[in-house]
Amino acid sequence: MNFFLKITCIFCVLFSPVAFADEILIQKPDVKTFIQRMQDKHHYSKKKLLALLKSVKPQPQVIENMRHPLEKETWKLYQRVFIEEDHIAQGAAFRKKYHRSLVQAETKYGVPGSIIIATLGVETLYGKRSGNYRVIDSLSNLSFSDQPRANYFRGELEHFLLLTREQRLDPFKIQGSYAGAIGAPQFMPSSYRYYAASFSKKTHIDLIHNTQDAIASIANYYKEHGWKSPQFIAVPAKVEGKAYLTLLNSDSPSSVFYARDLARYGITPQHKIRPGYPLKLITLDGLKGKEYWLVFHDFDVIKRYNSSNLYAMAVYQLSRNILTYKKEKRNDR
Repeated sequence: MNFFLKITCIFCVLFSPVAFADEILIQKPDVKTFIQRMQDKHHYSKKKLLALLKSVKPQPQVIENMRHPLEKETWKLYQRVFIEEDHIAQGAAFRKKYHRSLVQAETKYGVPGSIIIATLGVETLYGKRSGNYRVIDSLSNLSFSDQPRANYFRGELEHFLLLTREQRLDPFKIQGSYAGAIGAPQFMPSSYRYYAASFSKKTHIDLIHNTQDAIASIANYYKEHGWKSPQFIAVPAKVEGKAYLTLLNSDSPSSVFYARDLARYGITPQHKIRPGYPLKLITLDGLKGKEYWLVFHDFDVIKRYNSSNLYAMAVYQLSRNILTYKKEKRNDR
C-alpha cells in the first residue's frame, strides 16, 4: 500500500520520459550485462529482451517509494491502518467465505488460517489492493538505478522473466506493487517460483485471480520457512528495573533468552510460559503508550515475509482480532 507517495524529480535525467524507454535504459552497461546473462544462462533471445526493455516505462515514483517504506513508520500508524474495526470485519467475512480452503491449508501445512487471513489483510486488504504498477516497469526501474538494493531487484527481474516464461504469462500485463510484488499475497517473483502452491496438482498457479491459490501459497511459504505452531507467537509483558534493556529490539543471537530467565530480567509475562521456551523482547510505541512483547519462533517466521517487527505484530494482532470478532458479535445478541 502506497500511503506516502511523494513524486519528485529525482533521476529526472535517468528516467526521462522521452529517452528512457527507447535509448537510455538499453545503453546502460548493467543492462547489457543483464541481457547477456539472460541469453547465456537461460537461452533468452537477445532481440526479444531488447524489445521488452525498450518498452519499459520510466517510474521515478517507484524509486521514491522505496525511500519511504511503511516499515519506517510507527506502530501507532500500523494500529490505525490494520487493527481497526472495518479491517477486522472484512477479515472475519473472508474467514467465513473461504472457511473450507483455510481449514484445508491448516491441515496440509500446519499454519493457522487466521495467520493466513491476516497476512492477506495486511498485504492487500484481502486481495483488493494488489498494486497497479506493471511489474516489468517496477523491477526494471529498481534494477538499473543507484538504489542500494539494485542487485536484489535485478535478481527478481530475472526471476520475473523466468516466471512469465514458465507460466506462459504476458510480462506486460502483470501488475503489482511498486516493489514488484505480485498478487493477493504480494509474492516477489522468486517467492512465486519457489513457494506458490495449489490444493490441486495444476502447474499454473494464479496468485492474481485465484484466492485458493493465494491461501495455499501463504501457508506453504510459512511452512517452508519453519512454522512450528501450535505455540505462542507473541505475549504481552510488563517490565521493571533496567536489566531488560539489554534484550530490547535486537535480532542478534545474544538477544534470545529463555522463559526461565524472565524474573532475572524483571519481566512478567501476561500468560504462563514454559521455562524452556526461547524468546525475545521487543517494545512498540502504541496508541496507548509503550508496549512490551515477548515474541517467539513463529513471530520470526512471519518476519521472513517482511523483516519488520511492526509488520509481524500487525499480522499477529489482526489474526487474533479476526478470531474473536464473531464471538463479540454473538455476545451482543
